[in-house]
Amino acid sequence: MVYSQAKVIAGGLAHIPIVISVFYFVMITFNKRALEFAETNKLIKPNSKVVESKTEEKLLIAVKEETEEVKETEVKEEKAQAIKEISNKLEEIEKKAEDVKEKVKKKQKDKKKKKKKKDMKRD
Repeated sequence: MVYSQAKVIAGGLAHIPIVISVFYFVMITFNKRALEFAETNKLIKPNSKVVESKTEEKLLIAVKEETEEVKETEVKEEKAQAIKEISNKLEEIEKKAEDVKEKVKKKQKDKKKKKKKKDMKRD
């Protein structure tokens, strides 16, 4: 079957977005893999002293243990600081709640007094 030039061009133009989306999908998957590869192979810079040993395995194990200890202490410090901040905020909220409660009680007393005065005026 013979197709006219217009049909061939229209068909080609209709398939361009499909081809672009396929290449875009391939690009995204390769970029994700590249980022994951880069993150896993990042060099870890230890903040502590390196233990001298004869074999590289012992050196690596010591560095890993020290970095884990440093990370654990940092996490513990962050958690402690977060707990302190939350407790301070809770205390502030409790104080505000007490103040609001006192104001509400005062307003209720004032309303009762005004109501009694109005009742007395009518008599």
